[in-house]
Formats: sequence, C-alpha cells, structure tokens
Amino acid sequence: MNEETIFKIRQILNIIFMLGAVVGVVIYLASDKFIGTVVVLCAMAFKMMEYIIRFMRPRN
Repeated sequence: MNEETIFKIRQILNIIFMLGAVVGVVIYLASDKFIGTVVVLCAMAFKMMEYIIRFMRPRN
C-alpha cells in the first residue's frame, strides 16, 4: 500500500474513534454507565488499530 492509502485508512479509523468516544461519553453521562463504558472501550479499539498502523509500518 502506498502512503496516501495508509493515510486515508488512518483518518477513517480516527474519525470512527472520535465519534465513538463522543457517543460513549454522552451515553455514559445521560443514561447507562456500563453501556457508555463499553462504547468508549470499543472506540479505543479503533484507536489502537490506527496506532498499530502508524508505528508498525516500515519507514524508508
């Protein structure tokens, strides 16, 4: 994969993370703390995927 494709994938993963984190915090504060925590943890899984892509790809 080229740099541009990797950058787009990372951007999509970051957007999913940010949306998931915001939704999770809103759920946590508005209604169910357990469900909110689960949503935030799932969002963090996307952030970890982005982190792995960022640091594990070979550099020239």
